[in-house]
Amino acid sequence: MGLATALHEAGLSRAEILAQAGLSPMLLDSPAKFAPPAEYFALWTAIRAVSGDPNIGIRLARSVRPDITEPFFLAMINAADVAGAIDVVARFRRLLDPEDLAITIDGTGQATLGYQWPICGVPLPQVLVDAELALLVELCRRGTGRAALAPREVRFSAAGLEDGAQHAAFFGCPLRLGAPRNAMVFAAADLALPFSTHNPDMLGALIPYLRANIPPQSAAARVRSTIAARMRGRRPDARAIAGEMAMSMRAMQRLLKESGTSFRQLLDEVRKDHAQFYLTDTAFTDGEIAFLLGFEDPNSFYRAFQAWHGRSPGAFRARRRSAG
Repeated sequence: MGLATALHEAGLSRAEILAQAGLSPMLLDSPAKFAPPAEYFALWTAIRAVSGDPNIGIRLARSVRPDITEPFFLAMINAADVAGAIDVVARFRRLLDPEDLAITIDGTGQATLGYQWPICGVPLPQVLVDAELALLVELCRRGTGRAALAPREVRFSAAGLEDGAQHAAFFGCPLRLGAPRNAMVFAAADLALPFSTHNPDMLGALIPYLRANIPPQSAAARVRSTIAARMRGRRPDARAIAGEMAMSMRAMQRLLKESGTSFRQLLDEVRKDHAQFYLTDTAFTDGEIAFLLGFEDPNSFYRAFQAWHGRSPGAFRARRRSAG
């Protein structure tokens, strides 16, 4: 079910919402329409204003009907288990909105899902955060048949929630406000919960469709995404990354130069982002983080982090924890 239908069933006027947001009245006519971040944020800001409901994001997530026909939602509900549904979100969420999902698994198998939206000059609406996190929980509850399935913790970057907010009742777990990023934490045992709705044939047919319809990215964005996906205990090699993108290393370097960047610069950006995430949202040691980011030794990671932030990893972590 598309957003337009969900708004209608919630008793909200699509025309009024789009007018308040200053957007085209045809924006929601096509389920595959991909709006730029600023427009997408404006849309959700208007949804909150027109609805007058601090829980509208959760309401819209819960309104997804059993007869889902949108391929992205179908792939989620046909996944093998909770972990499979999360994987679908991580790989293909950009079909519907400009959001990225970073997944970190700790030593106990517990997963932290860190949501990241682009910075575009328009504030990130809390109602959008609510809808995205609630949708994943709602579909996992339906897939497993466990209405009480809950994350271990939900983290909001917002310092507080509005009066009348029912987030604690819906998510059924502790809420952490003022967190460095919006995130959810799932226990290892819950990740393995099977979906009674699993259909491997349907899933196998949907994945190629989703892969073929991901919105095009710039060369730099594609290289950056590929680096991030391959940074698992070793330093991504430029030649290997180019090969994975089906181009020569020289062609990749030329495209990056035309974009005003380089492979080394993108590698540094990905390492910096991942390092901040690990130091903020995990208990990994500096040595473990250095390994995950492909540094030769902890000292190399320490020097790089000092150059990025002007302080040591330990000082950065201590400051973030005291702020939270």
